Amino acid sequence: MADLFPTGADNRGLSIHRGVGPGTLLVSTPGINSDYFQQTVILITERNSTGHLGFVLNKQTIAEVRTALVQHGMEWPYQDFMYEGGPVQRSAMIMMHSQEWYSSNTMQVSDICAISSDKLMFEKMIDFNMPAQRKFLFGQCVWTQGQLDREISHHRSWLTLPATEQLVWDTEGEDQWHAAIELCAKSAIDHYFE
Repeated sequence: MADLFPTGADNRGLSIHRGVGPGTLLVSTPGINSDYFQQTVILITERNSTGHLGFVLNKQTIAEVRTALVQHGMEWPYQDFMYEGGPVQRSAMIMMHSQEWYSSNTMQVSDICAISSDKLMFEKMIDFNMPAQRKFLFGQCVWTQGQLDREISHHRSWLTLPATEQLVWDTEGEDQWHAAIELCAKSAIDHYFE
């Protein structure tokens, strides 16, 4: 059985590419050349010498968290649905949550969210110690060094903007993508008139 708790977890686009790091949202352009990434919003959580790592935020599935946890001998009293975080390491479950909450391996991503992935996070929540916001993701998105910059600058596959609470927590699915596209357009217009 797969490990549910991994240990490691010329710009002419609508928005200006200002460097992509943790807390940056990638918004797929309408003309992206990928069925998987059409109308996606991705939160970048890590940038290091080997590249970037992030999670798709707006692909909710019908799979429930409790089903995955039962396979690991845990009861889950809540109705949480899983989200497709990306096409890589699809057997790993990550919880993205509001930044005020923590578990044993929590990594702060920005001032609005963090990620955790350990058994303790489930035990804490079963005991009613929960974050204000949460989203369970399986899989992740990974780019090698320079790959994401090429996809943004040359292929124009992605628009970028800083993550906001409203975009991350208050919108879902296709609405999340439309709201992000609108913010990118507004950012480009504001930048043009600076």
